[in-house]
Amino acid sequence: MKTSPLSQIVERIRSEQQLTREVPDFDPQNGNETARFLFVLEAPGPKAVASGFVSLKNEDQTAKNFQAQLTAAGVSSADIALWNVVPWYLGNAEHSKIRGARSLDVKQGLQYLTAVVTAIENLQCIVLVGSAARQAHIHLSHNTTAHILSCHHPSPKVQNAVLGATEENVSVFRFMQTLSKCEAQDRKSTRLNSSH
Repeated sequence: MKTSPLSQIVERIRSEQQLTREVPDFDPQNGNETARFLFVLEAPGPKAVASGFVSLKNEDQTAKNFQAQLTAAGVSSADIALWNVVPWYLGNAEHSKIRGARSLDVKQGLQYLTAVVTAIENLQCIVLVGSAARQAHIHLSHNTTAHILSCHHPSPKVQNAVLGATEENVSVFRFMQTLSKCEAQDRKSTRLNSSH
């Protein structure tokens, strides 16, 4: 069985960083290489390490909150890929407690983000999820033509601390889809005009 381009990137990271399960793979239930939307979070949590996937199906409140927000906005899993700006686990040896990403962690992770973006051929929007992921904005601004948006992190800590965070995220996800539809209409219009 052939390994997908995104899974090949995961294997490359594991090899170069001398890690194994600390770098979870892309969830095969998502669109991944065929996705229109890439969501870049901070770093994999203990549940992602345990499941082996960066997934909305992981048994933690962050994944549940994120899934609920995407569902409320009408975003299909077939249209998404989930990744982390720091693709490896940043926690204790027991995989029970994560620490926040530092600037150096993000800088090290950015070297792989461009490869991920390049592997998603129909990418239209990248959503930087939370403050750590937003550190990738300038890097991405000269490495992709996709729209770059941002939203609040779906962790309980952020969702409980920022009034209206859930509603704002849902609004961003709806806007993301509107941008995508406008882009598709523009391409269709261009094709029709060029055929005359």
